[in-house]
Amino acid sequence: MPTNKATKQLVIAKAQHALSSPRKTNLVLKAIVGRPALLAIKQLSVIPKRAAEPILQLVKQAVGNAVSQFQASPDRLVIDSAFATKGHVSKRAHIGGRGKTKPYERTTSHLTLYLRVLTPLVTTPKPAAVSTKTTKKSK
Repeated sequence: MPTNKATKQLVIAKAQHALSSPRKTNLVLKAIVGRPALLAIKQLSVIPKRAAEPILQLVKQAVGNAVSQFQASPDRLVIDSAFATKGHVSKRAHIGGRGKTKPYERTTSHLTLYLRVLTPLVTTPKPAAVSTKTTKKSK
């Protein structure tokens, strides 16, 4: 059964090994969920976070997928959901005091973005009710 005003088509775009932790990346992703895709692109271009650049590329990729797969207009695309999960963890170390090593981890993210294509429902207009009553002529 279709929804009230639009049917739902989802376009999926994924990116792996983005060089930012999933916790920090999800903060940027939450800022764009529910917004039109073109507005999200403008917003991501001015966000001063490191994770904004791979997310910007991902949104552009998703818009391109929607245009090529569904012939959708970029104006009709809305970001349905987006999230980041933990990716590969590289173990690194700094040299600390007295020649000791200070280990740390470089965590990457796997990004997933769902775009919704809004298409209006095609409804046929109901025919006007034709009255079957006959009117009497007044004398």
